[in-house]
Amino acid sequence: MYPHQPRLADHLKQAHAHSWQRIANAGECFTGVERVAIVRTAREALTCELCDTRKQALSPRAVTGSHEHSGTLDTVVVDMIHRIRTDPGRLTRAWFDEVTQHITKQAYVEIVSVVASSVIIDTMHNALGLGLPVLPHPADGRPSREFNQAAVEAGAWVPILAADTTMADTGLPQVPNIVRALGLVPSALELFFSTFRPHYALKDIDMSISQGQAEFVAARVSALNECFY
Repeated sequence: MYPHQPRLADHLKQAHAHSWQRIANAGECFTGVERVAIVRTAREALTCELCDTRKQALSPRAVTGSHEHSGTLDTVVVDMIHRIRTDPGRLTRAWFDEVTQHITKQAYVEIVSVVASSVIIDTMHNALGLGLPVLPHPADGRPSREFNQAAVEAGAWVPILAADTTMADTGLPQVPNIVRALGLVPSALELFFSTFRPHYALKDIDMSISQGQAEFVAARVSALNECFY
């Protein structure tokens, strides 16, 4: 039991509201209605029987069936969202190639950004026992189709942001790989990092815990989530 009712810090409330507003607006590939539906589908994945069975199977390809979901998103998109939300550690290039026969690589990047951003917000709320926030009302507007024409092929699944390999004082690349990976769709990159940055920083962290404690938590969570990096 919490001695006091937990609450979000004001700067996180503002950051979350800003992220929901971004998600509710049309992106580069999807309308606001579709982007909110992507978040709803990601939430539904957590109670999907097919996803649960697939997660327990030796290989995700050994299990077939239909996902539990509401809405009108394409079945390929629904399957993609469910896999990203529940079993991301076993996504393969062969699976990605199958998905991108049905949707563009730009659409793939935008979906990843919307799902990952919503997971940050939902996880924070669940951890504090606050319950999931109400989904935003979709805004009008059409996808802008403004992509990074300077993205380069560098052996990744998608064309990535061109960047040098200069190292920062943290010992990591000055331009992290996740920045480069989302760089094909600038708005997707901006959405994810505007959601992510208020929760974590590699240095000068603005929290009541120390940088070392924050790194311990981050490393432990990454290990439990089987993070590639």
